[in-house]
Amino acid sequence: MTRAIRFLPVFILAFEAPATLVGQEALDSRLSDRCQDAFAPGTNAHSLCLDVVASVQLLQPELGIALAGGNPVLGTASPIGTKFRFVPRIHLGGRISWTWAEIPDLLDYPEDMADPVGTRSFSIPSAQLDLSVGVFDGFQLGTTLGGLASVELLGTLSAIILPNGEGFEGDATGWGLGARVGLLRESFTAPGISISGMYKWHGRVQYGDTGEGDAGEFGMDMSVTSFRLGLSKSFVALGLALTLGYDSYSSDVDIAVNPPPPTVPVVVVPEDNPVELQMERWSAFVDVSYIVLYFNIVAEVGWQEEQKLGSSRWGELESGNFFGSIGIRLTL
Repeated sequence: MTRAIRFLPVFILAFEAPATLVGQEALDSRLSDRCQDAFAPGTNAHSLCLDVVASVQLLQPELGIALAGGNPVLGTASPIGTKFRFVPRIHLGGRISWTWAEIPDLLDYPEDMADPVGTRSFSIPSAQLDLSVGVFDGFQLGTTLGGLASVELLGTLSAIILPNGEGFEGDATGWGLGARVGLLRESFTAPGISISGMYKWHGRVQYGDTGEGDAGEFGMDMSVTSFRLGLSKSFVALGLALTLGYDSYSSDVDIAVNPPPPTVPVVVVPEDNPVELQMERWSAFVDVSYIVLYFNIVAEVGWQEEQKLGSSRWGELESGNFFGSIGIRLTL
């Protein structure tokens, strides 16, 4: 328990640092300029188009963190290594995660410029299967200092479950591949430390349908390049892990609007010639594990760097939120 107290300040300081970051951002000019080309500034149609752009920018990091996840090996940062230097060791895991999002109401948009634009809030659950295979045991620096430059191969299969009742159409499945390099293997006296990189992607997400009378719609795919720095330590049946993350999100975006009062939908950015939207975000995660031999039950909570956008009329829109997971991990 004294070792747990000694490591606790490190966990707290590293976790709190990214939580204080707030991105003050403007609408992406490549998208907002398309709105200005399609509609006269100051009109309700232009306001609607800008709110579609804001929705895309607010939703991208929330979908991105649902896809990227937190700790790439739930509950631990310690390099897994190999058996007898040649036989791979394996982590198998599964997790269910949640994040939350809030965007302007593009399904019931006000016709009067004097009326405020409503918002829609919803949770975004996701499910993920994880695989980690140790292929190189690394180097021993001392009696209890091993695992330097050890290598694990990482793979994931995930599904983001989108709330169809809120305007989404279907779900999005994704894949991920990457590697984790060990800096220090956990021992009786030392924590486990590692760094990892992964590339993940999922299929198209469709929101709204102007052909069915919705005021706005957009489509976007998603790819994520993720980097993680992890630290972990176990204390008998309890394990603690801290993960610091950096994610780069990339999406091809298409947009259409149905200006109020309902008219013929206007395609602002066509699907066959989309605009690429890119963002970067910092995040931090803390895992708590209950350990039974080779089986771990893990709860994870994290926070993604915030961003704030000015509304098309007044007020402020925000994204960046708590992220949570529960899962299991089996080490073979």
